This record gives sequence, C-alpha cells and structure tokens, in this order.
Amino acid sequence: MLEVLRDELGLTGAKRGCEDGTCDTCTVIVNGAMARACRGPHDRADGKEVLTIEGMGSADKLHPLQEAFIEVDAVQCGFCTPGMIMASKALLDRRDSPDREQIARALGSNLCRCTGYAGVLDAVQLVSAPKKNGEASGPTAQWGAQQRADAQDKALGISQYAADLTMPNMLHGAFLRSPHAHADIVSIDVSEAEALPGVLAVVTSKGVPGLNRFGRVVKDQPVLADDRVRQIGDAVAAVAAESPEIAAEAVSLIRVDYRTRPEVLDPADALKEDAPILHGETNLLAEKEIKWGDVEEGLAQADFVFEETYTTPWCEHGYLEPEAAPAFLDDDGVVTIRTATQHSFLHRAAVAETMDLPVERVRIIPTVIGGAFGGKTDVSCQPVAALLAMKTGRPVKIVYGREESLTSTTKRHPIEIRCRTGVTKDGKLTALHAEMLADTGAYASAGPGLYIRAGVSI
Repeated sequence: MLEVLRDELGLTGAKRGCEDGTCDTCTVIVNGAMARACRGPHDRADGKEVLTIEGMGSADKLHPLQEAFIEVDAVQCGFCTPGMIMASKALLDRRDSPDREQIARALGSNLCRCTGYAGVLDAVQLVSAPKKNGEASGPTAQWGAQQRADAQDKALGISQYAADLTMPNMLHGAFLRSPHAHADIVSIDVSEAEALPGVLAVVTSKGVPGLNRFGRVVKDQPVLADDRVRQIGDAVAAVAAESPEIAAEAVSLIRVDYRTRPEVLDPADALKEDAPILHGETNLLAEKEIKWGDVEEGLAQADFVFEETYTTPWCEHGYLEPEAAPAFLDDDGVVTIRTATQHSFLHRAAVAETMDLPVERVRIIPTVIGGAFGGKTDVSCQPVAALLAMKTGRPVKIVYGREESLTSTTKRHPIEIRCRTGVTKDGKLTALHAEMLADTGAYASAGPGLYIRAGVSI
C-alpha cells in the first residue's frame, strides 16, 4: 500500500522509515482503523476508505490535532509527525478523552528520536481533554515558545524530504554491498546486470573519474571499494535502472569473488603487533594527550583513590529518515544533488574531488532533514548518485533501506575509559587520570577530533 500511495499517487506524507512495520512513520487510517501502509498489500484496501495525512487538513483549515502538535512544539524534524497524527486520530475516533497513559500506550509503536514524546502526549491530551464549563481541562496551549517556521508544513505532511522528491525521467540507484568485514576483491563480473532490460548503468571503482576516496578528516573511505572491503556494508558496485525493482534485481546479478582476510573487531586487538592492518602501516588513527597540573601529586593528596574502567557502546544515531539523494545535471551541466545533509560544503567538496570536477560544477541543495544527530554530517550516497547521473545523463535517486543505513553509515564511537580518581574525605576531587581507547571503525570519519572532545568532556 505504501508504494501505491507514495510512488503512484504522490501522497508522500506517509513515510518509508523501516520497511517492516517497526517505526509506524507510514501510518494511515483504513475504514477508521489505524494501519501500517508498509505492511498491508494494496489489494486489501480495495473498496475501502484510506485516509492519509494529506486528507486531514489544509493550510486554510488545520485539523485540531495538527494545530495542537504545532502549538506545543510536538513537531521537530517532522518525519514521524504524519504517522503520529494519524495514529492519534485513530485513537480519538475510537475513544473519548483518553488519559495520558492510554495515549502513550496507543502511540507506543510510533517511534520518534527528536521530541522525547512529552510534547506529542501533550498535543493529543490538549485535543482530547474533556471540557468543563466550555473550557478545555487538559494542558493549556500557552507554552510561550516561538513556533517553528516549518511546523505547519510538517504537520500537514507536505514537507519534502529527499526520498519524497521526484523528477521526470528519473532513474533509481542501488548498491551492491560487502557481506564481509575484511576481504580482498579478486574480481567483479557485472555482465549479467548490464544485460538486464531497464538497466542504464552499472559502475564499479574503475568508473570513478576522480579520487576514489573521501573522508571528514582523513580521505580513507572509497566511493566504491577497489582493492578490498574493510567493513560489512562497504559499497562495491552500484546500478541505475528504470525502477527500484529492476535496480534491486540488477544488484543481485553482480558476481564478486572475495578472498577473506582476518577480521579486526576490537580496538585493543587492532593495536597488537600481529594485528591485520586496515590502512597504511598502522591501525592507530590518532593519539592525543590532554594534561593540566600534576596528576601524581593530586593523587598523593587524595584520601581515597578509586580505579575503575568504564565503557560506552557504539550507538546508532537512530534518525527516522534513511539517507537519500536525488542527483541530476542542471541546464548548465552542474551536478546538482538534493540531500539531507548537516555539512553541505563537505559533501560538495567530496563530490567534486571524487568526480574530478571543479567545485563550481557541483551544487548541494539541502532538503528537510528527518533527524540526523551528527550522523548526516558524513558523506554517504552522494558521490555515487552524482556518478550515476553523470554516466546516464538522467536524474538518479538513491534511497537507503533501513538495514543499509544501519550497516554502512558512521556510528557514535564506543570508548573504553580507565580512570584513577583521587578524592578527599569531604568529597573534593584532587586528580583524575584517564586513559581512553576509542573505536572509530573501518574509517576515520571525525575520529581524531572526537577523541579530543571526549577527553575534554570527561
């Protein structure tokens, strides 16, 4: 049903966030009942009334739920907002004046990374609260905050995220990704994929016209893997085809012969003398020292010295909107990319260098971002979208699936912190000696600067 709504009817208010009914960003109402459009075959809706966010209200006459979401600032990145509003309407249609616990339970499967949910519950309670003497008895609407300039469009479901954008004659891009954490690429055979009807281009590292590397601090990540892969999810090849289905089929026809290498999965193991080396001559990306005062003297002054080891795990940023990028050549031959980015100039520089273009021949136009939290600073699909558009001469849109986003993009770094902490009997800190070992994964990303931030913040 979601494909029909979005791709055939152009009703993009229902979002594609997880593809398996987990996030509920695709919530619609079918014959008065809440439904996940990504799970329901479209023929099940034959003869039934399907209500999407586009049918809820208009700029001239917002639905009360849309007004409430805007008023209490329950609209932030906005990607989950249409699904939240539709689920809320389904609740209010079947239950008069639900309490806060009932609202929370009803919206429990509608995921949100931005709001913390409190504002969402406030909005629904504001609409649902029983009236006393003609006045609402629920939360007041006097929040005192400046309304977000784009809140109305997001509440109406008309904000255009990168995956919502379409262009005439647009192709669809898809990646073949490595199933191995560490392996040599012996050979790649794309002949079957190229022969598939509807396929306009198949590209490997040999087709990258400029530097086949990019990165925020160190240019160490390939646009398309050439000699070997260094993480599960590394991009090995990409295709552009007339439909997402043809692109997916073409990817399945690409044959890659890998020769696996020993994996390096732990930063402590990576520093051992016999560890497999991922880049250059060492696995050590950066080593920093932050020093203030005499630590040993401070420890000697302490009444108690505590020695502990603390660990933080790697963390997925958890944005609801997967990465996406439509790319095209404008009338002046400028490579133009619409994408959710937190660093458009970094992306512009990376596309220019990898495509062997002067920066004035590359334009990045940021779209509305459906959550980011630092994760959309790094380059993802933008260079390959540009490459496919240049090769075919037609607009090409790449949209990551949730699994693809989870496996191939940068995460928050796990860190092991070994501390010696000196304190006096009255609770004063006299010294802190901390040794930190952080795992930046297969590629540098923002690793060196991040470790400085972590050391200062501790």
